[in-house]
Amino acid sequence: MATPLEASDGRVDHANSPQRLTVEHAEVLMSDDEGERAEGYLTIWNGTGQQVGLEAIRSDAFAKISIVRSEIDSDMPDVRPVEGVVPVPGHAELTMRPNGTRLLLEEPVARSDPMAASSFVLVFEGGQEMVVAADTLQFRKQLTIHHHGQGDVAID
Repeated sequence: MATPLEASDGRVDHANSPQRLTVEHAEVLMSDDEGERAEGYLTIWNGTGQQVGLEAIRSDAFAKISIVRSEIDSDMPDVRPVEGVVPVPGHAELTMRPNGTRLLLEEPVARSDPMAASSFVLVFEGGQEMVVAADTLQFRKQLTIHHHGQGDVAID
């Protein structure tokens, strides 16, 4: 049975959460090195009773997208690619953060305005796809930090 998918442009009421997979936030953080790399952040709510797996992500703005995770094996964090699918358990939320799981966006497609809106195509196990509009940000402090069931705040 297919999991219902939906892109949201606002907060999900977790007390009466939808019984579907919903992307609450999608953001692209542009880097300072003339747009050669950027980072992407998603908040995905899985309101279904089944785990879903995020297999891949495509974009109209970047030719190469990797899902990476910061791991602290010593005093210095190490950024490593995530192997396989990223699980999103049923009735749980995946929130990407700067010091955790996030998207590494490389090889930007030529555009006249690097700050223009972008979109992601999220590909889930079973081949289901969801298109999500992403806000483009210039500064890390503009990123949305989402706390399940609470209000959103910006990073300080």
